[in-house]
Amino acid sequence: MQKNFLKILKITAYAGLIAASVFSILSGMKEKKKKDDKARMLLIARQIDAQIRNTNRKTSPRYHEKNQAKYDELWGNNESSCN
Repeated sequence: MQKNFLKILKITAYAGLIAASVFSILSGMKEKKKKDDKARMLLIARQIDAQIRNTNRKTSPRYHEKNQAKYDELWGNNESSCN
């Protein structure tokens, strides 16, 4: 009876160790995924910020004046030629 009890204790101990290692691995993977998701979200935020800054730059009056000067240089400022 004592041998059976020791076998049951050993099996329980091994099962506990295996379960603990599996939970440790899974929690480590969850933490890694969380870090990867955070890095991905920061990258997306930077890209959106860059797009907003680029759009603001392109819609600024200074940018418009610069492009208007290029347009006038290429096509001339003769509005009657469009009609």
